Amino acid sequence: MPERGGRDGRRPDRRRGGGGDRGGRGGGGARGPFRGGRRGGRGGGNNRSNGVADDPMSMDIDDAPTTHTLAPPAAAADDSYKPPLTEAIPQDTPRFADLAGQNLVHPQVIQTITEDLKFDHMMPVQAATLWELLPPHRSDCLVQAKTGTGKTVAFLLPALQTMLTKTLGAAAGNKRDSAISLLVISPTRELAMQIAAEANSLLQRLPKYRVRIAIGGTNKDREERQILDGCDVLIATPGRLIDHMSNEDVLYALRSLDTLVLDEADRLLDMGFMPALREIVGKLPDRKVAPRQGMLFSATIAPHVKQVAGLVLVPGYKFISTIPEGESNTHERVPQHLIKVPDFASVAAGMVGAVRHEVARVGSGAPFKAIVFAPTAAMAGLYGHVLSQIAGLPPVSTLHSRMTQNRRTKITNDYRDSKSAILCATDVIARGMDFPGVTTVFQVGIPSEKQSYIHRLGRTARADAEGKGIFLIAEDEAFFPKWTLKEITFITQDADLSAQPEVARVMERMDEEEKAQIYKAWMGYYNNHMKGLRWDKEELVRQANTYAREALGTPETPTIQRSTVGKMGLRGTRGLNIVPDRPKPPRGNRGGRGGGGR
Repeated sequence: MPERGGRDGRRPDRRRGGGGDRGGRGGGGARGPFRGGRRGGRGGGNNRSNGVADDPMSMDIDDAPTTHTLAPPAAAADDSYKPPLTEAIPQDTPRFADLAGQNLVHPQVIQTITEDLKFDHMMPVQAATLWELLPPHRSDCLVQAKTGTGKTVAFLLPALQTMLTKTLGAAAGNKRDSAISLLVISPTRELAMQIAAEANSLLQRLPKYRVRIAIGGTNKDREERQILDGCDVLIATPGRLIDHMSNEDVLYALRSLDTLVLDEADRLLDMGFMPALREIVGKLPDRKVAPRQGMLFSATIAPHVKQVAGLVLVPGYKFISTIPEGESNTHERVPQHLIKVPDFASVAAGMVGAVRHEVARVGSGAPFKAIVFAPTAAMAGLYGHVLSQIAGLPPVSTLHSRMTQNRRTKITNDYRDSKSAILCATDVIARGMDFPGVTTVFQVGIPSEKQSYIHRLGRTARADAEGKGIFLIAEDEAFFPKWTLKEITFITQDADLSAQPEVARVMERMDEEEKAQIYKAWMGYYNNHMKGLRWDKEELVRQANTYAREALGTPETPTIQRSTVGKMGLRGTRGLNIVPDRPKPPRGNRGGRGGGGR
């Protein structure tokens, strides 16, 4: 929800990560250059950027079965909270107080909104949807709305009012049980935490209602205990939710679910969660036996979104679009520069040159807040480490899905608070995360698809502010802007490779095992783009070996485990340095990240 003194209906999560949960394989114990935290201050030195030498075959999907304890609801209204505003506050929409006058929302919730959170006018998406979604209508709706427009309150307020109407209408004195009224499914952990923070904010005058989250990277058993101890609102990512639904007690807690919400529905589908969503809905009570309201919120309405609408919503559901017809998207109005370097070995130096050029262009003392997107977690860690060793740049940090949740939360909050900083990241923050004042988005290497490019670019130029995009690719990747992004007019910019010697010195100090992880991540990623690159398997391996030798400075071809070769479909391909698989650790103390790629 928005900052105190503002009047719109958003409040991104700003809590510091709580309570010592350690699940996952994240950033704390990684070796060498990928250890530690964010590099402070200008001028480089030997401080390290954070990151991990990850499993390169792991997808950068933010969902691994494994609680994150939320701060008390009152913390959400802390006066020190200063969230970003991503859209101008309207002056011509209905006031939240109007809902009280019509007896549509519980008076204590209205008092929270108007007195504690200081909201006055609704955002357009709230004005367009609340009357349709609130009791008594409770329509099933597919809502098209951009991120950062107040949509979270648009689905939380009706769902919470349904919960309050039901529970306050029950006989007084009944012991509260673990029945879940609202289930929200989010594609990423960070977005789930933001939604939970907003729910806690809205319920701060009604503290008996409990908001829980179920996300990867945290302690699954503790999470389950909290859910079963009492949960009115559950915010979850798909894989972790499926894990919990294997417990009959959790299924029982969902027996009288009132509202099911899919937020960022298009991204859920883009990340391959359709089978998981089918499994989740299949385990929920039959709507004929236990009626519930369904809501889908999505920035785009593609055919696959309509497909999931058929799964979650009743036939004849209502469609509400809050994106004005003809409104330009970020990629249609932000200047975008294209830099080509001759080969993959030159990419890191080209990135350093491009960042330096932008810092110099902005000038000393002026805010420079950039995001550098990389294709994989290992490469985000590499780029963050390289930039952290370059003198004269703002503080550098790294964020990706293979870090512990507490670490990711701290990095996210630190970057959000910064006026000048560089964040190296994967698509984990491409959507659903609002960072104020991002001046430049760098995309280093081709993204997985066109929509990924567009959503990454959308991190800058929020609320009609100015911004800039820089797309840096190797010559072999030129097919992507030429064909996949053919409708975008790029401004060609010469590559500055003067940082080659500095980058080479950074690579010399890196651990060989970490280089091997980056090599495997690089090969695994470009294995999915061989058609566009016009490579066969042997050319992929040749290019990867050249990258290891000339970019990473490895004295010989890095080793790769036999099972990894099989996963990549590269058995029998010449040029690989294959070694037997490492022995698997004994079962029974698995911790953290389970559940594969759900």
